[in-house]
Amino acid sequence: MNVQNDLNETNAINDLNEVDSRLWYVIQTKPGDEHRVETHLLNQEIEIFLPLLETPQYCNGKMVQRIKPLFPNYLFARLDLKLHYYNVKWTRGVSKILGAGDGPISISEKVVQTIREKVGKDNLVRLEGEWKEGDIVQITSGPFKELMGIFQKKMSDNGRVRILLSLIGVDIPVQILQWQIRKAA
Repeated sequence: MNVQNDLNETNAINDLNEVDSRLWYVIQTKPGDEHRVETHLLNQEIEIFLPLLETPQYCNGKMVQRIKPLFPNYLFARLDLKLHYYNVKWTRGVSKILGAGDGPISISEKVVQTIREKVGKDNLVRLEGEWKEGDIVQITSGPFKELMGIFQKKMSDNGRVRILLSLIGVDIPVQILQWQIRKAA
C-alpha cells in the first residue's frame, strides 16, 4: 500500500512540475504567417495567444477597418521547451522563438495577462482610453499633419475625437479620427 501511495505522490508531483514547466514565449513568424502558425500550433495542442487589433486603412480612397495582429509577425505560445522546442521551431511559418544567444527566453505571465485584459467581447484588443483631457497630441495624417494640439474629448464610438489646435494664436476645436493622432513625446 505504501508503494502505491508513493507512486501516487510521485505522479502528483510530476503533474505539478509539468504545469509549472509551461512558460510563455514569443514566437516570431514569417511575414503574414501569424494565423498559419496559430493553426499549426493549436493542432499540436500548444496554447496560443494572438492579440488582434482593428485598424483603419485606406482602400480605394475610403477608410475601412481591417483586423490585424497587434504585433505583426509575432504571437505568444505557452509551452514546455523540453517537450515542444523542436516541434515549434520547425513548424511551417515559424521564424524563431525569441531569446538571447544561448536560447529562448520566457516572458512573464503578467505581460500576456495585461494584454488579455484589454481584449473586448469581439476578441479584439482595445487601446482606447490612452488619451486624457489635456494630453498633448500630434496629428500624423491629413491636412493638419505634423501640427500639435491638446486632446479635449472622445466624440463617438466610431473613433472621432476633438482636439484643440492653436492656429494664429487662437484655439480652434477640430474633430479628427483618433487614429490620426498620437501622444507627443
